[in-house]
This record gives sequence, structure tokens and C-alpha cells, in this order.
Amino acid sequence: MRKVGVRKEEGCDKVNFAVMISRILIVLCVFFALIPAGTFALAPPPTLGQLVGETLEFRICWGMIPVGKASLEVVNGGGGTLRFRARAQSLPFIDTVYPVQDFIESSVLQPGIRVLRYYKKAKEGWSKPRVDEVLFDHETGTSRLFRNGAPRERLKVPQGIQDPLSCFFAYRTTAVKGDGQVTLDITDGKKLTTAVVSVLGREKVETPAGSFQTVLIEPKIEGIGGIFEKSPGARILIWLTDDNWRMPVKLQSKVIVGHFTAEIVKILR
Repeated sequence: MRKVGVRKEEGCDKVNFAVMISRILIVLCVFFALIPAGTFALAPPPTLGQLVGETLEFRICWGMIPVGKASLEVVNGGGGTLRFRARAQSLPFIDTVYPVQDFIESSVLQPGIRVLRYYKKAKEGWSKPRVDEVLFDHETGTSRLFRNGAPRERLKVPQGIQDPLSCFFAYRTTAVKGDGQVTLDITDGKKLTTAVVSVLGREKVETPAGSFQTVLIEPKIEGIGGIFEKSPGARILIWLTDDNWRMPVKLQSKVIVGHFTAEIVKILR
């Protein structure tokens, strides 16, 4: 595997950590996924095969202080399936105040990305872990949520539905053309939502993993639990590499609990 050099850590923009560390991966996975072409021609996308074995590692910052870490990876599940995995964990000194250890996995069937199962185990604060599992039945066009093993909501879902993690990779491996906006249907098993995202421009950004030419986008997503709840007028900004990888390298957001920044620190392929 090739390692991309990691630079000495520098300061990050302000972030209120207490709740955001437990939510950052969902934000990353969903918001990175929904990028419209607008008036900006995007490079051809990677294939799913090219992404197998990739791991992206991020740091999460509150003010000048790194307070957590997160990762995204693609694993070959065998039998024509892939597993997308995401993790978030607070750093040791934060564990004494508000420990967080989340794991998310999306299992999909190829060709294309047909979601089979979405799984999230969230250990946040001092409460017991909560486990959500969503199973998808494409023949009946339904999804079923199980929380800690108990059946909950059953939803009628449209063709092409994605979960909060698979949507990132669904976008990343699809050629994007158009004149300004992209929409995508997403469910967390409890609610359905449609995301709309706009391209704002191109920028060069500096991260601990290096400098990147990027496309800057602003997503607007409402209605899935409290994950995307934000302050009135708040914005979420995301930077993706302006190349054939469409790799997320930076995210900034103001939500109900304040501001946070996530930056890429390592790339493994």
C-alpha cells in the first residue's frame, strides 16, 4: 500500500466537540457524496475496483486542539459485494469528558451500488452502545430498521435508494454532468430525505496530508434524525480533490453545537 506523507499538524478552525465527534462520519459520508457538476466539468470518476483497499484517515479539531479521529475504507466482501466502513473515535484526553467510539458499515451488491445492509454501532458518552441495522429488500422496494435487535420502522423506498454511507461511493464512482445541482434519495431507516447540493468554485487547500486542488461544494440536507440539525442560516462546506479520485480532504460546518473542521491526514491505497 502507498502512503502519502503526513505533515506536522497545524491549527484547525473552531469546533464544539462534545456532540460533533459522534456525528462527524455521517456528515462526511453523506455530504461528500452529493456533488453537482454545475458549470464545472468534473474529471472522470474512479471505478469501484480502484477504490477497494483504500483507507482515508481524518483528524477532527476543536479550536486549535485535535480532539478526535475518523476513517473511511473500502473492503472486498466477496460474492460480488463490497463493504464501506467508517469509524470515529475521541482522543484519550477527551474520553475522560465525553468518550465516543462509532462504527458504521454499508454492504452493497455490484454491479452498481445496490444497498443490502446499513449498520451503525454508536457508543457516545457514558450510555450503553446503540445499534441500528437497516435491511433493504429491492424486490419489494422497502427497508426495515432494527434498533438494538428490535424491529422498528418499515419504509417504502425508491429505486436507487442509498444509505448515509453508500451514497458517498455511489456519487464518487458515477460520471456527473449537469448545470448546477444534483439530488439523491437517502434513508437512515427512520426517514427518507432528498439532498440538494451546489458547486461554489475551485480552491487550493492545505491539509496535514498535503496541498490539494479541490472543488468546493455546499450541500443542503434536511430530515434525517438529528444528525443534520443545524443553527438557522448555518452552512456546511466540503472540499473534494479536483481529479479522478474525487477524494474528500476537508469539511467545515456550523451546526447546533458550534463549528468543527475535519482534515485528511493520511491516504492508503
